[in-house]
Amino acid sequence: MTRRPDPFSQPKLEEVLLELGCPESFISSTISNYRLFVPLLFAELGEERILEIVAGVRDEFGLADQHNAWRTSARHLVAWAKYVIDDYRIRRQTQITQLPPKDDQQQPRLF
Repeated sequence: MTRRPDPFSQPKLEEVLLELGCPESFISSTISNYRLFVPLLFAELGEERILEIVAGVRDEFGLADQHNAWRTSARHLVAWAKYVIDDYRIRRQTQITQLPPKDDQQQPRLF
């Protein structure tokens, strides 16, 4: 049986990014964005669009018709993605509100 891709292998992701020409100085930020982009994509695509995509590659990948299993997986993955995004949003808002207030009385700039 052919193994499916492992999108969770950070070393492999780094290796492929470098092979594809990503500058080493951008690897860290690219991986950080990947961690945000993946749940954003699942949530934005939604269950029906994900099922359309999977069905569209079924023959190419030689996948058996597992529509019910795919629907269940898509539903859970979309729910996971929304949870991750909501959690991230809450943590970002908390982080922003915990920043020290800006001092309205700034000292004049000396030129």
